[in-house]
Amino acid sequence: MVAPALTVDGFEIPWEARTLEGFRAWVATLDEHAPLVSFARGRMHVVMSPQSYATHEPLVGAINAMLRGLARELDIGRYFFPPSWFTHESSALSTEPDGFLALWSSLEGGDLRINPERDTEMIGRPDMVLEVVSDSSRRKDLVEHVEDYALAGVREYWIVDGRADAVSLRILVLGASGTYEDHPVDADGWVRSPIWQRGFRVRRLPERAGLRDFVLEIHA
Repeated sequence: MVAPALTVDGFEIPWEARTLEGFRAWVATLDEHAPLVSFARGRMHVVMSPQSYATHEPLVGAINAMLRGLARELDIGRYFFPPSWFTHESSALSTEPDGFLALWSSLEGGDLRINPERDTEMIGRPDMVLEVVSDSSRRKDLVEHVEDYALAGVREYWIVDGRADAVSLRILVLGASGTYEDHPVDADGWVRSPIWQRGFRVRRLPERAGLRDFVLEIHA
């Protein structure tokens, strides 16, 4: 019996997961209770801690609910909730973001498609990806994935951070140079998305029963 390469809190990561193909084969065996894992150019990130009900869970839920509804209203594509796994093979990226959008043109043109060998994985690149920052994902979301998603050709990378009193929404847009540029935020906190053709801002709502909540506001 081959020993795992690493065991973290009883969670075994096999040696084979050191490569992109090995990682993908391993992830396909995990169940819904497994930690969130991602692979990018030989780096693996494992989130062992549960998501925070103070910042991460309510932010992800609020943003994803609004964006799925908006995608349907505008009929521009399909917005996917987590856990939704995609792999971009040429940039060696395989990950489950907090949400992503694939335009109909990308889905119909094959830029993103369901893996015919396992319907839990999509192959290619989405047009927009969302990551909500937590303490355990800070470096991955704010530093590593900025380069990872750019190399994969993801046109917009949304980074939301609700750990401070003021919620931060950054929309990074892929430029002609192949790197991201922050779209400007106006004096009222609105930042515009070229893909959605809408302005967005995130606002914290008053707590109720000790629970935090947020809203993604949208304007034309």
